[in-house]
Amino acid sequence: METKSFRARAMFQRASELTKRSNLTVPLINGWKRQSSTNSDTSIINSTPQLTTYALVPQRKFDFLRAQKLLQLELNRCCGRISKNVQYDPKVSVNLVRDLAQQLRRVIRPDYLNCVRYKIVILVSIVQITPNQQVHQSLTIVSRCLWNRDTDGSVTVQTKFGYDMLAIATAFAVYTD
Repeated sequence: METKSFRARAMFQRASELTKRSNLTVPLINGWKRQSSTNSDTSIINSTPQLTTYALVPQRKFDFLRAQKLLQLELNRCCGRISKNVQYDPKVSVNLVRDLAQQLRRVIRPDYLNCVRYKIVILVSIVQITPNQQVHQSLTIVSRCLWNRDTDGSVTVQTKFGYDMLAIATAFAVYTD
């Protein structure tokens, strides 16, 4: 019986030693816990066990203004590499849309913007437009979601490129609690 208790205590002490660098708290047997710190103070404190809590609001909200600027810069950069003489072709646009969506996703990933627990959805569309302004065309894109107005939102950017193409990118950021 003592050997099992001794092994368990040794495992918890080892876990405590491994977490000293990161200021974590390691629970020990019977509600006791050992607080690890950067100094050599590793005294055992008698307290109630910590309950696991789940955050219902983000610690840091998603920065939609910064995300919009990053998306616009990256979309302009990616589409700026395409020649002005390239005309719209549906077969070529499929691969271009896929590459743009992957690149834009990399640019605004949540860990890059210091926002954790956000899901990012990128929607990219490439449409053909008339090169002259005499013929009027219209395009309406509507999306609808059930989300929290305080934490969730979307950003839309667009750029013209090639001879007759327009790229529209929408990024949805949804907090997962």
